Amino acid sequence: MPHITIECSAGSSRRIDIDALARAVHSAAQSSGHFAPNVVRTFAQEANFSCVADEADDNCFVQIIMRMAPGRTREVRKEISQLVFAAAAYAVAEELERGRLGLRIDITESDPELSVSRNTLPL
Repeated sequence: MPHITIECSAGSSRRIDIDALARAVHSAAQSSGHFAPNVVRTFAQEANFSCVADEADDNCFVQIIMRMAPGRTREVRKEISQLVFAAAAYAVAEELERGRLGLRIDITESDPELSVSRNTLPL
């Protein structure tokens, strides 16, 4: 872990390069020094339908959810959050400047007693 999900409001791909955003977020998590390279997974999807703020057609919202195994201090989680957010903000900088774009990151911890996994991906 982490498993990163990037959710984008409907129509986001008209304004932002979702693939570039996902790669930037993925690279930031990998380069943080807090995860083995073979455990970072990043998924991005654009909603089929969404309502954002006043529902104007050019409103856009990007939500990044990082789910990770427990055990990292609050300070480390905050560092990771800020690092990944900065990478995401850089990837969508033009649209943030243009306005009508919301960007958010949340970190959650999984419950190891309720998680089952097997990883044979190479380091």
